Amino acid sequence: MTLVRCLTFALAVIACVGERDATRDTLPDTLAPIGAGTELLLTRERLSLIDGWIRASVAREGRAPESLESVEPPEDEAALYVPLERYRRDGWGRAIEYEYVATTGSYRLRSPGEDGRLGTSDDVTLDGEASRSAGRR
Repeated sequence: MTLVRCLTFALAVIACVGERDATRDTLPDTLAPIGAGTELLLTRERLSLIDGWIRASVAREGRAPESLESVEPPEDEAALYVPLERYRRDGWGRAIEYEYVATTGSYRLRSPGEDGRLGTSDDVTLDGEASRSAGRR
């Protein structure tokens, strides 16, 4: 009788372990895969990089560039950012938007974020001021 109970118990344990393993394969992961969120980090890095280029331009020329196409790295660093168009895109591969308001001397760099639509909660924005004192750090 004891042998029968042991065998029954052993079979039950094996069956439960097999069921648990099968269930584990179908449940969604609770941890983000390696690399998740890198798009956001890359976007923030690029906005900051472009902001630095704008500030350098303001320090050199006394005003901010009027369009993103006019924003370039300093000449001594230009070779590091080839092709330049790559650095004018966010981490999702979309164009970064640049808005310069000459009357206030301010500018805004914007990425539409993960959803690709401007004006939603996941937008990534960096506001700056284009004055000679803002260009010096």
